[in-house]
Amino acid sequence: MNEENQNQRDQQNKSLDETTYTLWRRSLRIVLVLSIIGSSMYMLSMLIWGVATPSLQKMVDSGAMVLPDTMKVAFEEMIQTPRTFFMSSALLYAVSLGGVILMWNLRRIGFHLYTLSQLLVLVVTVLFLGKEHLLLGDVMFTLLFVIYYYFSLRRLGVFVKDGGFVPQKNSDREDS
Repeated sequence: MNEENQNQRDQQNKSLDETTYTLWRRSLRIVLVLSIIGSSMYMLSMLIWGVATPSLQKMVDSGAMVLPDTMKVAFEEMIQTPRTFFMSSALLYAVSLGGVILMWNLRRIGFHLYTLSQLLVLVVTVLFLGKEHLLLGDVMFTLLFVIYYYFSLRRLGVFVKDGGFVPQKNSDREDS
């Protein structure tokens, strides 16, 4: 009878672990979709700015493009930004997107690529534009997403050598 109870508890624990794993993976994927959208949009916008900057500069210089006063300052600042800033940022966001795709497939290297590229985006911003262009919100979101990905992937067993799910001890369950 005692062995039957133990087998029943083991089955319940296994079922609970599978449910927990599914919930963690689902929540991870929801946040990964946000990163896919963000990295894709930033990669495309940086690539477009990097490619279009010389043409836009010529249009403004020749007078072919007339801007309203409210946009003039911001637009001129964007045109004065070195083209290498836009191209290097686009490349880093592409690496970030690759890392997100790898994390979707629960690959550890994806986390490392994502983290490195997101931190380098912050560094590139400071190097090219100065620290006054580094926004606190950018830093906070970067850290928030990296920390979330770390703990989610760790919980899903991505950082465990055998790659298995790591169940957490729960005070409600009886562990023998």
